[in-house]
Parts: sequence; structure tokens; C-alpha cells
Amino acid sequence: MSISTQISSYLVPRSLWERGYGSTAPLALPVRDAMDIERRWRKGVLIRNEGKRYAICCKRLQGMVRELAIKGAPIAHVHLWGADEEADERGPRSVAYLAAMEYLRGSYGPKRWDGKNFVRANLKYDRLEAIFHPPGERLLAHLQLLEQVLSEARLSEMCGYAVRKVDMLASGSVITAVECEAAIRERHKLIAMGVERDCGLVDVLDLV
Repeated sequence: MSISTQISSYLVPRSLWERGYGSTAPLALPVRDAMDIERRWRKGVLIRNEGKRYAICCKRLQGMVRELAIKGAPIAHVHLWGADEEADERGPRSVAYLAAMEYLRGSYGPKRWDGKNFVRANLKYDRLEAIFHPPGERLLAHLQLLEQVLSEARLSEMCGYAVRKVDMLASGSVITAVECEAAIRERHKLIAMGVERDCGLVDVLDLV
């Protein structure tokens, strides 16, 4: 039996993010700890076992979102990305989304103003691969990055590179450039909805 990845993307209203729901603590608590670790990493401060602490924060956050869903909390929206082996009639699969994000994280350089000119910059600090994005400025920044990606004249070509670059990620599944582009567009639509509704986003990964 093959094992594949399935992702559920939750848009969580700011009220749940900041105040929690019933006995479930605010999501802002593990997020604050994780963001503190990220800030230290950006400054080059590496503390022993912080990688493990960061993973624990992310795992706790995913568990809390699952708990909110079970309790019937008013989550704004949940997008279910298909498992790797599923047909893609319902939309792009998790593996296509992961392929697109992996390529962008490692190879894409958006144009940014350096004070004199627009220059290409890497995505080292853009949190493209993060499983959570708090409501407000963080989610808006993620939306603006995706808008720039979608404006690229070379978008189809970039998605073709993504497919070739991450063949091993698919574990035998066939991914196309068209599906990768659809995954970026689906992600953009989801983030735009989150910004409009003042939500944060949490991706919950499961092996199925």
C-alpha cells in the first residue's frame, strides 16, 4: 500500500487565533513561540534544540486546528488538497502544490525595490514554505508574493521547471506544469479569501 500526502488548509478567524475556543487555547501562543525562533534564525542565532522546539510548535498548532474543527468552531473555510494518488478532477493535488512551492522557494526571485532599482531577490525570509501565516500583515505579504508570481510572463515555463526539479517528490505520481500552475492559483485564491475575511492560515499535513 502506497503512502501519500494530503493537506487541509484552514482559514481561522482572528477571534479564534487570538482568543481560542472553549478549552482550546489561542493559536497565537504556539505561533508566537515559532515566530520568535524564526526571528533568531534570521539573525543567525542558532540555539541548541530550537529546530526540535520549532517542529513541536508546528505540530501543536496543527493539533489545535484539528481540535477546533472537531469542536465545531466557526472556522471560515477549509480547502482539502487531494492526496497524491487521487485523480485531480476536484482540483490540484497536494503533491502539485508542494512541487510548485518547493520550486519557488529555491529558484524564484521576485523583483523588489532596493532604493534605486528593481532587482531580483531570493525568498529566504518570505516564509513561503511555512505551514502557518498569522492574520493581518503576514498573510497580506504572502498574498502579494503570490500575486507577483502569477504576474510572471514565464509562469508556465516556471511550472515546467518545477515538475522537472521535484520528480522524486511525486513518489510515482504524474505531475504536470498545468497542475502546478493551477495549484499556485488555488493557493492565491485561498490566501485572498483569508485576507478578505481577516483570517490566519494553517496547513495540516496528513499521511494517507
